[in-house]
Amino acid sequence: MAEDLAVVLDVAGTMLKMYRVAKDIPRGCIIEKVVTWELIMEKKSRALVVPQIDPSKVASCPPLEPVWRLINGRENRIEISCSSTPVTREDAIRVLQRSHARVADIQEVYRAVRARCPDKYQTTGMIIDIDLEEIAYTISTGGAPFPGLKEVLGEIEAIGADVYVASGDGMQSLVYLADLGIKSDRIYSAANPRRKSEIVVELKDKYSKVVMVGDGLNDIYALEAADLGILSVQQDSRPAQSLLQTADEVMKDILELPSILKKVLSEQKMSKQKTSIPETRYLHSSIT
Repeated sequence: MAEDLAVVLDVAGTMLKMYRVAKDIPRGCIIEKVVTWELIMEKKSRALVVPQIDPSKVASCPPLEPVWRLINGRENRIEISCSSTPVTREDAIRVLQRSHARVADIQEVYRAVRARCPDKYQTTGMIIDIDLEEIAYTISTGGAPFPGLKEVLGEIEAIGADVYVASGDGMQSLVYLADLGIKSDRIYSAANPRRKSEIVVELKDKYSKVVMVGDGLNDIYALEAADLGILSVQQDSRPAQSLLQTADEVMKDILELPSILKKVLSEQKMSKQKTSIPETRYLHSSIT
């Protein structure tokens, strides 16, 4: 028998308020408060590469070494989190091998974020350009839970829904989620947009309803696949039009989520009751 409700949450921008810094490698300039998907979608053949390396270890590496030295021998840990056109791991490896970017380019954005967000959550990555065969941007992200997040997760559990996480980040950036009461076997790390959608579809075989909550273009397929797709605009009040068209509901604050889920469960219960009514009438008329 299927369980009633599963809730799949994105992390960056959905559960956490984010602060992002990028370095434009060709121009050599730092850009604060960037929106990652906007940088990726500036042109075709761009992709966000997540190297699955602890950012604090990157900070201690020799700054003049090529970025590739960080990846060499760890190629199987490279993940493509989001892209403007299809990009393979092999494409990413080729670009990273040929790039002129230095470890210092990653360390610079890491330090800028660390100064503003000294909490547990921090990631580093690179936006590559396949056509130019170069790293277009290095990028670092830090975040802190939106106010009331832990209480919201408690309310969701109290109403009987199961919470899952699907994130493009590596597991080393998500281990702190255990402090929020999320079970490790319900955390899907390094999930690209298609994988997030697959996770939703897989859960639909186990649960009567699956709700997806996300905030970015990398969540769009999962929002579409879910029984109910909720777009969070708490981080970004100007989401892409395609996200607004795909989502069933728009949520301005994570505190709204328990009420939305209670409504889903209530409607589900009413639907079950209505489904049973015709059978009852049929049996009654048969008896009479």
